[in-house]
Amino acid sequence: MWPPCLFLFLLLHKTWAEPETSCPLPAESQFFQLFFTLLLDNVSSTELTGLVLLGDMPIVVLDPHTWNLNICRPWVQAVTAESEVEKILSFSMVGIRNTIRFMHEMAMKARLDYPLVFQIHAGYNLYPNGTSWSIINIGEDGGDLVTYELGRERWAPQRSTPLAELMSHTLTDLRAVSGFLEHVFSTSIPTYIPILHKQGRTDLERQVPPVAVVFARPASPVQLLLVCRVTGFYPRPITVTWLRDGQEMPPSPALSTGTVLPNADLTYQLRSTLLVSPQDGHSYTCRVQHCSRGDHSVMVTAPPAVASSTISITITILLVVAIITGGIWWWRCR
Repeated sequence: MWPPCLFLFLLLHKTWAEPETSCPLPAESQFFQLFFTLLLDNVSSTELTGLVLLGDMPIVVLDPHTWNLNICRPWVQAVTAESEVEKILSFSMVGIRNTIRFMHEMAMKARLDYPLVFQIHAGYNLYPNGTSWSIINIGEDGGDLVTYELGRERWAPQRSTPLAELMSHTLTDLRAVSGFLEHVFSTSIPTYIPILHKQGRTDLERQVPPVAVVFARPASPVQLLLVCRVTGFYPRPITVTWLRDGQEMPPSPALSTGTVLPNADLTYQLRSTLLVSPQDGHSYTCRVQHCSRGDHSVMVTAPPAVASSTISITITILLVVAIITGGIWWWRCR
């Protein structure tokens, strides 16, 4: 079901503050993550959102109304149906209800006030050399509370608070939960991910070239803001730089590149800005480097006409303000 997949991709998907230079290797798409958020409005009301990613591709989402898990891609459905994960998903509703009950119990025992927000994040990264990295943690309001230590069957507190200590001891005593997590992260997921990646290679390794446009707007009477908007690219890593008279500009307070953000069509967008003087006589170009273009960069030069028209508009506005001010002064002095 595409609408919830797209919505949760935009809502929960991580963004990166710094653009990257090169495209990821195919093996990097074998990063499997689960995000689960619980909003406890009161003792009898809970709102849920959930998302499973392979690389940065949403593959499963939780319907916030029915709490059913919806698979986003046909190849995910096919692989899941032939794996142990199908059996695990069949018990998802029981697991969700038990999780909600547990969170409410922790809130009451810790004497917390509603509303409350809890997050569950689990991740498994399978590297090309066969090694792996795992993480399972529970957080509150964006900060970690407890982290599960695989192999030790222990939940370690990440804060020195009554809630973190209570949750650590309670979860560690639940041996069935520890046994389930050990099996899933040592057997189920390591078997599931390589098959998923193989079947979904076309989607996971697709390359979509960026589209770039440069426009300008007045930042002040003496400064012009050049904006380079880059959109529609995939995968996420991209580099955007500014050239002045053909030479790359070094970092400076006048230059700002924003965060890479997701689009609704599972591509990405980025914006970079540069403050310039309209009368400095230089030529400015936005250069975009992305793996879909190989060694060829996208080059978009700010048209001189834009700067000229912007200056004219600014001068016109100043003249109008001066005329109005003069008219008011003359009327008062009559």
